[in-house]
Amino acid sequence: MKFTFKKEPKETGLASVGAPYPNVLVKFNKLVVGQIIAPTWRDKDHKWMIRLMFKDGESWKWRTVKDRFDNELDARNWLQERVETISKWDLHGEDPKDW
Repeated sequence: MKFTFKKEPKETGLASVGAPYPNVLVKFNKLVVGQIIAPTWRDKDHKWMIRLMFKDGESWKWRTVKDRFDNELDARNWLQERVETISKWDLHGEDPKDW
């Protein structure tokens, strides 16, 4: 088992000045379970973050990983190194076709 990733469309026009990098969807078993959030002009440390969706009873919640990353590849590697552990958690997945 492994995570797969899909980049979201890059911002265009003036929005691309403040958000130069696209976010990345994190997929597990073809369902979106999280995001790798790209840094924007608002971030003090200009680091990448990981957010995952977890089941909370009948609903779900976003949880942000405490670690921050210098680039997208480091965030992807962090997830792949922990795929066995994370796959045991109660992740919430959504089919992107339903959006």
